[in-house]
Amino acid sequence: MVAGVPAPRAGGVDPGAELAEARRLADEADRLVAVTEAVGRRPPLLPAWSPLARALTVYAACAAAGVVLALVLLSVAGVVASAGALYVATCGALPVLCFVAGYLVLGRWGRPVLGADPPPSRFVPLGFVTCVLLMPLAYCGYLVLFRLLR
Repeated sequence: MVAGVPAPRAGGVDPGAELAEARRLADEADRLVAVTEAVGRRPPLLPAWSPLARALTVYAACAAAGVVLALVLLSVAGVVASAGALYVATCGALPVLCFVAGYLVLGRWGRPVLGADPPPSRFVPLGFVTCVLLMPLAYCGYLVLFRLLR
């Protein structure tokens, strides 16, 4: 027997049954192709979520990361920088960096893999407002709470 050559079939094979099996396999392949295309048309990041919810979640997570970074900067403020530089960084530079980080994350993982038209899934005004307002408000809220508990 030569490698790659199938063994001869036993006699008495029903061509109608073989054709029905081939149709069933072709239909199953078509169904799997449709499922694969549907998965490819969804973004990899939070695929079941709406674009607005995905964008708001990403921008809020970036703002939360900025708050954590601001708190780390606050803990080493006496060593690294003056208080004025710290306030400028936490209320100016960090929120903008958080917005840019969210924008880049949505651009990379928030768009579908398949599809010619990129959907409007970045929501730039919402992201800017979320990061530029939420991050300094959370940071200032932490400062007020810390000063009240002292």
